[in-house]
Amino acid sequence: MKLLIQLFLVSLILVKIVLGGVFIYRAEFNPLAFEKDAMASEAFQEEPVTTEDTGENLAYEEGIDLELFLARQSELQRQAEELERKRAELLAIQEELTKKLVTLTELRNEIRAMMAEREAADQAKMRHLIKVYSAMKPQKAASLVEQLDTAFAIQLLSQMKGEVVGDILSFVKVEKAARISQGLALRK
Repeated sequence: MKLLIQLFLVSLILVKIVLGGVFIYRAEFNPLAFEKDAMASEAFQEEPVTTEDTGENLAYEEGIDLELFLARQSELQRQAEELERKRAELLAIQEELTKKLVTLTELRNEIRAMMAEREAADQAKMRHLIKVYSAMKPQKAASLVEQLDTAFAIQLLSQMKGEVVGDILSFVKVEKAARISQGLALRK
């Protein structure tokens, strides 16, 4: 409803502009139209003009102006329809983008939740391994640590108590124990 009112007001303004242009157009080509009153007060006599001649010229001028007006009105109506079509397209695109944004936000939240779950699961596994290695005899834990990747061994041992780590590393081969010790020193 609001859009119809806006279109109506825009069309009234355009009609006013067109009629004003037509009035000015006619006034420029007929400067005597404004001077008739002044000339009537003076005792000026023009040649008598036949009504037949004036009617033809006036009808011809009005025909041109009416055709121009109708052509302008038709063009303005076409432009208004084109603007309305583009506006509808933009609204549809905006609605589609909003839906996609909502979907992407939901997906991002799901991914974050899944990552948090995985991280929690990884931490739970690590805590379990720490308990297992801490409960083992140092010689058995050392033989397992030697089999582990150095980076993972550093991560595992960095979360254990110092006494337990010392007991385990005392049974690990010297080269690997040195790399793990160096990694532990840099990590803390």
